[in-house]
Amino acid sequence: GLKIIFIDQINDEKIEWQFENGLVDYLMDELEEREIIPHPAFVATGEAERASAEFAICWNAEGGEQIQESYVNLIPTAQGGTHVNGLRSGVTDALREFCELRNLLPRNMKLTADDVWDGVNYILSLKFQEPQFSGQTKERLSSREASNIGLNIAKDAIALWLNQHAEIATQLAEM
Repeated sequence: GLKIIFIDQINDEKIEWQFENGLVDYLMDELEEREIIPHPAFVATGEAERASAEFAICWNAEGGEQIQESYVNLIPTAQGGTHVNGLRSGVTDALREFCELRNLLPRNMKLTADDVWDGVNYILSLKFQEPQFSGQTKERLSSREASNIGLNIAKDAIALWLNQHAEIATQLAEM
């Protein structure tokens, strides 16, 4: 619900941003009119002992530039880190289990993270007590436990969603 108003006095312009539904609105705004699956993007939140996370995720239906942003305590982590690794693993595990349960993959074929992550758009926000970053500019989270937190929150939420939306999940598996 936060409203930001930017007034450019040099060019006499006024730009307003407000994303009432949080990350999903922000991601959808970034993706503009692109064809994505699912539409609107899937959004989930979860909590762990010392952390909470929220993410919005979707896939480009026909290629195109990807939007991939991550934050820890509202600090942008341009190079990702352990929280992004956890999200990636959780989404991959959930989609892999969905495919195996429904026999969607040819025999002896296994989904990899690269398969699942191809064309993915996401925004991940982690709120975490005492985060550890790599480098002076905090561009990468290095806290080990953030990986498991991200994995558990993402896997549970995505697995539930995939099973509730089997038709869309099958489209994702086919991609």
